[in-house]
Amino acid sequence: MPDEAGEKRLPASAQKRRRAREEGQVVRSQDLTSAFALLAAMAALRYFGPQMMERVVALTRYLFSHAGELVVNTATAQSIAGGALLQLARVILPFMTVMMIVGVAANVLQVGILFTAKPLTPKLDKINPIKGLGNLFNLQALVKLIKSVLVIATVVYIVWLTMRGRMDELVSLMYLTPQSLVPAVGGLIFSVWWRCVLALLVLGALDFAFQYAQQESKLKMTVQEAKEEMKQFEGDPLIKRRIRQMQRQIAMQRMMANVPQADVIITNPTRYAIALRYDAAHMPAPLVVAKGARLVAERIRDLAVEHDVPIVQKPELARVLYRTVEVDDPVPGDLFGAVAEVLAYVYQIDRREEKIRERSQAWSSTPQAA
Repeated sequence: MPDEAGEKRLPASAQKRRRAREEGQVVRSQDLTSAFALLAAMAALRYFGPQMMERVVALTRYLFSHAGELVVNTATAQSIAGGALLQLARVILPFMTVMMIVGVAANVLQVGILFTAKPLTPKLDKINPIKGLGNLFNLQALVKLIKSVLVIATVVYIVWLTMRGRMDELVSLMYLTPQSLVPAVGGLIFSVWWRCVLALLVLGALDFAFQYAQQESKLKMTVQEAKEEMKQFEGDPLIKRRIRQMQRQIAMQRMMANVPQADVIITNPTRYAIALRYDAAHMPAPLVVAKGARLVAERIRDLAVEHDVPIVQKPELARVLYRTVEVDDPVPGDLFGAVAEVLAYVYQIDRREEKIRERSQAWSSTPQAA
């Protein structure tokens, strides 16, 4: 059955994938990035948590122990605020550094290294209210809503499932001292945290796979699109055909221009015509300066008659030369004897003055003449 013109059934080409990537159309799951960020935060709190708590406690003790000695004025308030902010930065900075590194790594893992400003380029269709309303009620928006509801429902279910069997621990928290309360609450938080991270990793991986399949379907090409891209990449076939035609015409004109300077035309007698030129002073072997079959052979013979170039009928030799030797190539050694015999005969009958002078100059420059 013939394919429909608009059916996208061909996989995306490398050029289309590159253009889509430059425009920011890449596969990236925000849920997967959030899961990695939560995992990094949990690990950072496990590692830096005790140190962070010790610094917070030390800062609090210092402030309360010296509260009676403080003189309340602008300079003192600024000094206290500056010191508190510095200590707070020392507490939070390692944690924030880990979060930043993991966030960047999660995006690079999904997208790779990509620098492009095209997604930030203002577009009029983005501020079109009618199109904006349409985007609120399309399939993609519905899928995003379902994913968000699924994530929230999963987190709520995990919290409920974890806390359901620990109600006694929650009640007992009110009887703990502040020193014992912090690790107890931290244990409950981490028991919920790692379960939520695991669920988000699974949901993020599924979301990434769904977006990848959606992107592949979106990037598929129709047959017409593939043809148009091929034209852009390799050039329009009509233009290339025209260029080749012009190249052939130029080569044909150059070849025909060599026929009047040839020494002999060897024919088949009508099917093939091969023009040979030999200059003993500058050529190690005779050259094929023009050749052709049928109409081209006829044109070569006409030019030969017009410029008095000798024509010799050697059917077998003409056929071999046509098939084995290209234009501007020398005659191979196994054909030297047959070609030399033809040239020897031609030199006896060729009465063209320019050829006589040419042969005389060639002969005077050879060692035999000296």
